[in-house]
Amino acid sequence: MLLEKYCKDTDLLIIQFTIELTKDIHAKISARTLFYEEQVIRYAEKRIRSFLHPLSLKHTLKFVYQSEILQTILFKLKPTFEQQHVLRCISS
Repeated sequence: MLLEKYCKDTDLLIIQFTIELTKDIHAKISARTLFYEEQVIRYAEKRIRSFLHPLSLKHTLKFVYQSEILQTILFKLKPTFEQQHVLRCISS
């Protein structure tokens, strides 16, 4: 079974992008290029926006995709954050 059989082109593109961005961020954290959680979030949001911008989707759908991609990436990177001791700002 291949994922391509069950996904539309746009969905498959988004899944592949999410996986690639997660790997990219993991590599940047390991290389200590990104070392604050806020840096990771800003970097991911910027890359996600630039990826979704040229796609011909409604604005609301782009917003939902942006949110879901970010949440997926942050969930996948949780162990990396702990292993690499990524710094986090704590608000009171």
